[in-house]
Amino acid sequence: MVQDFPRYDNLVGNGDTSLPEQCASPLTLQHPIEDAERFVRQILLMLFTSGNSPKFIIFTFENTYLPLIRVFRLVKQRNCFTMTTLQDINDKIEEFKPVVISSLKEISELDITCKSIIEQQLNNTNLLNATSIIKIQAVIDYMYEHVNIGNWKEVRLYLRKTITIASYVRLLGHLKCSTHLTNDVIKEGLKIIDFGILFGCPTETEPTLLQDCASYLHNALTPDDLKPEGNIQTGLTSDMELQNKSFNCTVLDVIDCPSMETFLKNYILAEKPVVLDNCINHWPALTKWQDQNYFIKLAGLRTVSIELGRDYTDSNWTQKLMTLEDFIRNHIFAEGGTTGYLAQYQLFDQIPELKNDIIEPEYCCFSEEDEDEHIDIMAWYGPKGTLSPLHHDPKKNLLAQVVGEKQIFLFSPEDSVYLYPHEHELLNNTARIDPRNPDFRKFPMYKEAKGYCCVLRSGQMLYIPPKWWHFVESLSVSFSVSFWWE
Repeated sequence: MVQDFPRYDNLVGNGDTSLPEQCASPLTLQHPIEDAERFVRQILLMLFTSGNSPKFIIFTFENTYLPLIRVFRLVKQRNCFTMTTLQDINDKIEEFKPVVISSLKEISELDITCKSIIEQQLNNTNLLNATSIIKIQAVIDYMYEHVNIGNWKEVRLYLRKTITIASYVRLLGHLKCSTHLTNDVIKEGLKIIDFGILFGCPTETEPTLLQDCASYLHNALTPDDLKPEGNIQTGLTSDMELQNKSFNCTVLDVIDCPSMETFLKNYILAEKPVVLDNCINHWPALTKWQDQNYFIKLAGLRTVSIELGRDYTDSNWTQKLMTLEDFIRNHIFAEGGTTGYLAQYQLFDQIPELKNDIIEPEYCCFSEEDEDEHIDIMAWYGPKGTLSPLHHDPKKNLLAQVVGEKQIFLFSPEDSVYLYPHEHELLNNTARIDPRNPDFRKFPMYKEAKGYCCVLRSGQMLYIPPKWWHFVESLSVSFSVSFWWE
């Protein structure tokens, strides 16, 4: 029922569930009440888009009357409820402004033109308009060109921090120029944020600036927009077993949750790989991540970088930005077409909500550094058949298998000469051998290598010592998390 009450203030907080006397000839809406929350939202949407401005709303379900003044305090202005929500989000995000202003000292090397544009827009956010957005976007585009010149590792940090700060200002401008907090406005805001996260870097004054802004926006999405469209498969079983025909391959030991002392003595110090069982049974991810809809609901609108192609040594290999939902729909379960892989990706820094589903293994505490060592946490998410060619990494690695199964081959650093590493400087940590089907005519010395292998299953972890060569193939849809430390 929807009715206009001239004196609704007298009803506030009285707890009365009887129909007020003022309710004459109420409007009855014929609607199946299968989802009360959705029903209420549809009623509010109808009111906001109509010419009427009711002061009070009463809903009745099976002759029970609920004064919703305790839930919604509506005023006369049309669309006031939506506008207030937009203002609330804008106010929350603008609370970071003093900290962002203080972070400008971190980009002191920036040229005077770009810096003045950022300072002018940041100091006068109430004056942000379409022209302001064009100016700040020009700064972002200019910085983007600079960070994509040369080796990514050699990019000056102030350039990336400028992208972070400018993206924050760009987000404020986007919200200031919006009249309603619609889902389209939120989606565009998340795109702005993710670009800043992907190509920028954290500032010292507010390391999680853009991530916090993303959380505010994502929480404002309506439940309907978080529901996946259509069906998403959830069966994640493999139809392959370990190929033991590989020459000189010894199946790795599997040990049950070893003590810290045992792991340190027998594997860390001995630099020996091993499969660990029953060490991550307490992770919420082991159950939550089995349903791919979970990722869509939690982060489907977030933009991520996806590797396209057989593997990074292939000439056709490339990368593309897309939303996580598009990646799941077009690459996780889609058969045929180009292989897509979210590989070696700092997903948990970008979307901290996902990090709540995992727990850093205690074994990572064995560090060569005296101070607390930073742990690099990487996500590996892809369909059946994704490959990481035979390569080695400089750090210790605990690879946790959360979803699906992977077949893995490992070789000691002592066998490097038998594995034919690429001669090119950019690929000298990658070998030309495919352990599944070695070409002995082309690589005859490979027969001298002593390999190890395993199928890593959901709930298990593999310890890979530094410099150990490893080849990884997913046997099903797979999600792995790697922990790297010195």
